Amino acid sequence: MIHSASLPDDLLVNAEDEVNIRQGLVLVALSKRPADMLLRVGRLLDVHTRTWVEDQEIAIRGRRIAWTGPSGTYPGTARAHADRSDLAAVPGFGEVHKHIESSHITPEYEAALVLPRGNTWTCEASHEFSNVDGPHNLEFWLTARRHGSPMKIFPLPGSAVPPTAYEWGGGYYGYDEQAGFLRESLMVAGLDEVMDWPAVWNPENPSHKRLWGMIQATFEKRGVVEGHGAGLRDMNSINAFRSGTCLRSRGLDG
Repeated sequence: MIHSASLPDDLLVNAEDEVNIRQGLVLVALSKRPADMLLRVGRLLDVHTRTWVEDQEIAIRGRRIAWTGPSGTYPGTARAHADRSDLAAVPGFGEVHKHIESSHITPEYEAALVLPRGNTWTCEASHEFSNVDGPHNLEFWLTARRHGSPMKIFPLPGSAVPPTAYEWGGGYYGYDEQAGFLRESLMVAGLDEVMDWPAVWNPENPSHKRLWGMIQATFEKRGVVEGHGAGLRDMNSINAFRSGTCLRSRGLDG
């Protein structure tokens, strides 16, 4: 495996490199350091107001945007300039929940399919691959990135590994495994699809301890616990599920 320190810029996120990158962006934004590129575009999408802003410039350092504003107002210098006034700029789109694994293609081919359509990052809900080859989860999802694939994949190890206590396969995830994933890489965004409702509420269920161990490890590392309450219809269960396990729920209809 290639260590992230040997990679350019932010191919894999780690705290030390991220701090260094952001320190440089601050200086470029304040025009105390030159930008690598000053790009002029015909219009830019302001996602906060959901409006188009006309005739804008974007100051870029490395692989990141340091500054945006009306053309001609950037107070600093740039090593290169480009005029794309005939084009519009939008942020990279992303998917907060996806199963690339269900398509049976590898991450670099997913990137080839979706990048031309503006999808630059994905949170991969990985429980199918995890149940086949659980110990190699992060290796599978991050190897393409380590070798230069431009799309960011944020793995979310699956809570359903195994799906129930009465099944088994190529992976087993509990507290120790989830804590290890979260320690290994900041690309791991949280815990995927807490959906075994009987195991969530019933202390007598044989998956109860394993599942809550994963939730605990995710909370400890400030990750996102993603709910998946398909089939819940009565008000008491809905409230219990939402308040007990989820920081972000995909909706009660699955």
